[in-house]
Amino acid sequence: MQDSQFRIWCLFLSQVIAIAGLLTWFGKFEPTPQFDTSSYRDYSLESVSTALNDKRTFVYPCVLRLFLIADGSERLLPWFQYASSAFAVGVFLAALLRCDWDPWLALAAASPILVSPMVLEYSSVLTPDLLAQSFSILAVSLWLMVVHTGRSLRACIGLSVFVFLAYQTKPSYLFLLAFVPIGGLTARWWLHSENRDAWKVCLRLSVASLVPFLGWCTLRWFVVGHFGLVSFGGYNIIGIAGQLLKPDWTNQLTSDVQPLADEVLKRRDRQGDWSEDASYDNMESHFNAMVWEIAVPAASELYESDSRVMNRQMANLSGQILFGHPRSYATWLWMAVKRAIRASIELTLRNPIVAISIPMLLVAFAVGWRNGSSRRGCVALECEREFQMIVWTAIGYAMCKLGLVILVEPPIDRYCAPAAVFIPSILVMVACGMVLRIKFRSRKSKRARG
Repeated sequence: MQDSQFRIWCLFLSQVIAIAGLLTWFGKFEPTPQFDTSSYRDYSLESVSTALNDKRTFVYPCVLRLFLIADGSERLLPWFQYASSAFAVGVFLAALLRCDWDPWLALAAASPILVSPMVLEYSSVLTPDLLAQSFSILAVSLWLMVVHTGRSLRACIGLSVFVFLAYQTKPSYLFLLAFVPIGGLTARWWLHSENRDAWKVCLRLSVASLVPFLGWCTLRWFVVGHFGLVSFGGYNIIGIAGQLLKPDWTNQLTSDVQPLADEVLKRRDRQGDWSEDASYDNMESHFNAMVWEIAVPAASELYESDSRVMNRQMANLSGQILFGHPRSYATWLWMAVKRAIRASIELTLRNPIVAISIPMLLVAFAVGWRNGSSRRGCVALECEREFQMIVWTAIGYAMCKLGLVILVEPPIDRYCAPAAVFIPSILVMVACGMVLRIKFRSRKSKRARG
């Protein structure tokens, strides 16, 4: 076993180095700003109240500031983002081995994450997406250890830290607050058949994930008068609600948000290429324009650029539009769900290791069918627990993350890719499991002949 683990780690490190070499070859470590990079660069650290009142969370702005102080530029940040991702996947592999996984299955589960779309496309991008994914992988790694053992104070503390860092890097990772305890309860009860202590594990996980969040929200309540992670939710949801808003709905709104609704409609009408087609593609293409070119300038003019008031009013307006016309919102959600599922499948198939594994899976299935093993299951019985665990983790993680995203914004690839980060592991593990099954049966038949 020790010899197998040594070979596994050698193969893992070889992959990390090879991928870094390929990314360097294709120029993927050149810093690439995006349209929202400036909002992280402009984050103010002049005072605690100013920082807590900003529309961005603090982790990524602090990372940018540290690189500027240490190096005078951001040229090393892509290397840091890649190294953070590789380290997180290494911890994930170590956690699987600590959970008594077969070493080859553990490597099969970890390897596809090294070449996930976020790593290949966002290592160089100066946004928090890849770093947030890395923190979430670290959180899931420690979550797996807590679920496996049922107790581990150090793992719970580490889990608490990385969940906190994940949503402080990118608020869309707030879904971890639900996934960690609920997923832990289900996994402990069902997969590990530990009915007696499943609720205790769920309670530990709830404390680990929720206490820092509630403490942060309480701090913001006392300092800036807002109970929440950040004053930004209204900025997101207005991108959907503002497109659904119709002129004859304004009379149904309360007087405090009617001026904002009227101004949004006026500015929307002035957009020369604006289309009121409620198809998914049209709403996705207009989302950023609705937020940053229409709603935010309108709110800024009405509320004197007070970001907290702007966020509150845009959120209030959005809530009245969506809850006042639930059928329109339900139509949007259904379209977004279909788009999220389709995008997750496409992104999974784009993973290079999945592309290699599919032919291998077909060959292994054909060989196994000829030998009779494929007709009795695609994964060796010895691997069944690991396979069930990765399926539950991958699908539960994806459903929770995408469920949060589609409520407030379009599920573009930038959000679907990190949501589906563990799904390729399922396909690669199936291929590896079939190979292990064929190998196991071959050894068994040789011993029988001997």
